Amino acid sequence: MKLRIGTWNIKGGRGAKGFPVMLNKKHLNKIAEVICLAGLQVVALQEVDLRSLRSMFVHQPLYLAGKLEKLTGRKWFYLFAPAIRLLGGYYGNAILAAYPLQEVLKLSLEIPGQRVEKRVFLFAHLLSENRAPVGIGSFHLSVKNEYQRLQEIKKIKAALRKLFPPVPLILGGDLNGRRGSAAFQEMLTGVFPLEELGPGKGDSFTAPTYRARIDFLFGKGVTPLASGIVDTGETSDHHLVWVECEI
Repeated sequence: MKLRIGTWNIKGGRGAKGFPVMLNKKHLNKIAEVICLAGLQVVALQEVDLRSLRSMFVHQPLYLAGKLEKLTGRKWFYLFAPAIRLLGGYYGNAILAAYPLQEVLKLSLEIPGQRVEKRVFLFAHLLSENRAPVGIGSFHLSVKNEYQRLQEIKKIKAALRKLFPPVPLILGGDLNGRRGSAAFQEMLTGVFPLEELGPGKGDSFTAPTYRARIDFLFGKGVTPLASGIVDTGETSDHHLVWVECEI
């Protein structure tokens, strides 16, 4: 089975500059179009709003799944994991897929005594006929410091190690750290080591004063065949990173 999966921090559907959405869904519509044009069957999303005032109370995972169904002609499924409450709603991670999803884990990445925004890890099984499940995860690590990110990665990997039976899996997310950072290296080593799946070059975060590759795809038990980064312009301050794998 070949599976094309992406990861994308969509900045709450508010565009690269993060303006309040008001009544305009143009960025959400563009997000769905980019996912469709990239030929993705699964996408891990970060900075997703659910019924928050700043996004005019839109249920963004549901809205995007509906748009993708119209664009692709097939049903799309979604899961959402809230990290924090935000302006009457929630903010967190989501997984959208053109296959049914079975929620396995919503893991708080909070560590004792932390004073930074809480993060969450969402993990699910992708279900397709006559095939074993494939694990799909969406993560978003802290922006504040490397020690915090390292502890968050360790929590994710410890939880994955305990899951039984083991399945092929792909994780996508915003590492908030470059290749070679302690968090990146922890993904590849230590308990439950993973393999980087995405492209080796290119930036995924583009701000006027800072450009870097901080969005990554990791996997276990899968073979990467092709990968790339889609420049998504003003749709978000992050670009879409994707990989096609043989499962």
